[in-house]
Amino acid sequence: MRKIVLTTVATAALLVLNAPSFAQGIRIGPGGVDVDDGRGYREERMERRSRRMCAELRDACRNKDIYGEQGQGNCRRYRRMCG
Repeated sequence: MRKIVLTTVATAALLVLNAPSFAQGIRIGPGGVDVDDGRGYREERMERRSRRMCAELRDACRNKDIYGEQGQGNCRRYRRMCG
């Protein structure tokens, strides 16, 4: 009887303690460990990173003669990734 009560209490405690963690997503990848809490910060950060990357590629494409870059593929990469 004591084992059943102890097992039931332990199972209930595990379920209650893990309930808040269901709302989070954990991603492990090349950028490190990322915890997504569902507030959209990750999407905003990715959008800013994408905009910054497109601006850098556009600048490299437009000014390749000034920067002395030939055959780097910046214009092709800019057209492919940024439209």
